[in-house]
Amino acid sequence: MGQNGEESVIQWISDIDVPAALISYAYRTIQKSFAKELAPYHIGWGHFAILMSLYEREGRSQDSLALSRGFDKTMIAKSVVRLEEEGFIRRETDQEDKRVKRLYLTKKSRDLRPEMERIGYRLNEFLFRDFDTAESVSAMGILRKIALNASEL
Repeated sequence: MGQNGEESVIQWISDIDVPAALISYAYRTIQKSFAKELAPYHIGWGHFAILMSLYEREGRSQDSLALSRGFDKTMIAKSVVRLEEEGFIRRETDQEDKRVKRLYLTKKSRDLRPEMERIGYRLNEFLFRDFDTAESVSAMGILRKIALNASEL
């Protein structure tokens, strides 16, 4: 127990036996870290995820992006508007299917790529900082299983 008999976060983490609570805590903490790192660029975690996806493969449709990353279509639509307003992406109508909007990076977002990759890399390095190679491989396998199970919810 901490001061005034209050439970500390470290104590709670050590004592909790509920995987969803630990995952939720890690998620919230990671979100806060991303918010701080991304604030100078006027973007948040969802925007970061979209940019990283477009760095991997430009020209994706909004629907494809939502399906491939497990995002809500409404969230993607709002985030795309924000990224477009901030000058990070542009939308173009697909020539074969006029209902589809394709997403493309701008020079501004291409120039920002090294910084976005650094932010993501640094966070992942931090999360695995005390892991040896075998533990990192094992943890990734476990996290992947958890994510696959969650994808069926």
